Parts: sequence; structure tokens; C-alpha cells
Amino acid sequence: MIMGAKKEIERKWLVDKAKIPFDFSKAEPLVMEQSYINFSPTIRLRNTNDKSYILCVKNKGGKDGLSRDEFETEISKEDYEKLLLKTEGTIIRKTRYCIDTDDGLTMEFDFFEGELSGLCYMEIEFSSEEDALSYPNPPWAIKDVTTDVGYKNAMLAKVGMPSDAQKNI
Repeated sequence: MIMGAKKEIERKWLVDKAKIPFDFSKAEPLVMEQSYINFSPTIRLRNTNDKSYILCVKNKGGKDGLSRDEFETEISKEDYEKLLLKTEGTIIRKTRYCIDTDDGLTMEFDFFEGELSGLCYMEIEFSSEEDALSYPNPPWAIKDVTTDVGYKNAMLAKVGMPSDAQKNI
């Protein structure tokens, strides 16, 4: 099934796990594995809960780091396994929890595993760049990493944990 192209407008924060004010026990855990066939442009494979397999292509985006074009298509498990043989870098393993906010947004919390264990960030997708820019930093956020290339999943797969992350997790 082709899911199509869209403009992805999002912000991302490195968060202090101990200060997150949400109970994840009622949220469905999305266990994800992400791997990369190419880093520029980004060509990603994602397996979610061993049920959903997605091939995604993303461009570099604008210099503000807020938006970029994204194309996703669902693929079969068999195609996923064949493409997995073509990947580069480390497979990213994480569990995602989605929390809907009172203002109609969805916060996506990613808790990383393996060599990225301890890393946790939260992303929010917005309908406009203006909305994204005007959204305040959450009080439990350590820092906004939207424009920090080192915190992009593709870079985590390519080079590992950002050097400044260790002091923040």
C-alpha cells in the first residue's frame, strides 16, 4: 500500500526521563527497528511490532531543520527482509509511546535500546512551521535538538550516540 508523500514538520527534544509527567502504562508500546539503505537522501526501513514494514525516503530539508519531504510506502515482510541485507550502519532499536495532548497534538516519546540505551527524546509533528516555532519547550526537556544533525535517527545509525548526549542521560 502506498502511503504517499507529505511535508514533515516536526520538532524534537532530548528529555529527562525522570521528569516526564505522563503515565505510559495506558499507551500502546510501538517496538521499532529502523535501518538505513542510504543516508543522503535518507532511505529508511522500519519494522513496527513485527507487523508493519515501511520503506521511507526523506530529503535533507531546509536549513531550519523543521521541515522536509517524506515519502512512505508499506512493504511486505519478505521485501523488508531482502532490503535489510542492503542496509548500512547500526540498526536502531527503540520503543515509542504516543501521548495525545489537550491541544490536538501527539507527543511521540522514543526510548532507545542497545548501544543507544539511555537516550530518550520526544517529537511533535505540526501542521505549519509557524506552529512548530511558537510551541514552547516542555519544562522536562533537556534541550531542543530539532536542528542538531547528531540526533537524527540516520546519524545515530551511522555514527552512534552524540558526544554531548552522555552528560544528559
